[in-house]
This record gives sequence, structure tokens and C-alpha cells, in this order.
Amino acid sequence: MSPYRVLLVDDEPLELSAWKKALTRAGYTVLTASTADQALKLCDEHLFDLVVLDLIMPTLGGVELLNLIRKRLPHVRSIIVSGKIDAQVSEQDISQSLRESIEADLYVHKPVSNERLKTAIGELLEKVQPEANWEQVAKKAIDVQKVTKATARAVSKNLRKLLKKKKPK
Repeated sequence: MSPYRVLLVDDEPLELSAWKKALTRAGYTVLTASTADQALKLCDEHLFDLVVLDLIMPTLGGVELLNLIRKRLPHVRSIIVSGKIDAQVSEQDISQSLRESIEADLYVHKPVSNERLKTAIGELLEKVQPEANWEQVAKKAIDVQKVTKATARAVSKNLRKLLKKKKPK
């Protein structure tokens, strides 16, 4: 039995069910969420080694959700999945872009077969480091907060500029 814990987040119940069944059979401990709120609640209650997130969801997209999850679980590995991105663009190119912008580990085009998902998860979890000591966990948490604050400041600055431009004279 694998000691790894996986969170699956997707608004499509059939995919969640199929993926959960396949990963449970492969020995993973799997929890699922169909909304961002459910995913965040699970992250408050459990530790996960890996999260699989749909890029496009009704209330909060996978990128934003991953940023919120990383505040709770700084070491969690991640896979972003989507059927909305042009399949002509390679998964490797998208993965590289996501790693650079939001530290997502991997991108996979939908539809994702159970075998493809198990392979991707297995490859990522092979890279998981042994339990980090408390100093490493604290440093990662502080780094995540700095990035989040910097992003929030940049967004606020841009909004202020836009508001100044639209002031009536």
C-alpha cells in the first residue's frame, strides 16, 4: 500500500469517480472535491502529497486554487489538467510554462486516461523528498507568502492605475 495521499479536484463527477477508483486500486489514499471550497476544506483537514486540479472550474480556476492550496500545503506536488487548451501545444511546453509561473509540476491534456494519470502521479511522487525538517517547511511557507503578497501588490497597483485613468473630469 502506497503511503501517498492524493487530492483530486474536478467539477466533472464521472472523471473524479473513475480516477479515484483507479488510484485507490493502485494503492494511493485518495480524496476528491468537486469545488474549490471543498478542496480547501480538505486541505485544512488533511495532508496531501499531490493534488490534481482541473484548470477551468466554475468558481475558481486551478491556478488560483493551487496558490491557495500552497499556502496550506507548501510542499504539495501538483498536476493541472484541462481539455480547454489547444491539444496541438505539447504537454511539455505547457508544463514548463506552468512550472515557471505558478510552480505547477505537470500539465496533462484531457481526456486523461487512468493509466496516463497513474503514470504521471507515479513519476512525480518518485521525486518527493523525504519528510522535510521544520526549518525547510517554515522557509517554504514564508517564500509562498512573499510571492503571494508580491502578486497581490502588483495586482493592486495595476488596478489603481486603471482606476486613475477612468476618473471622470
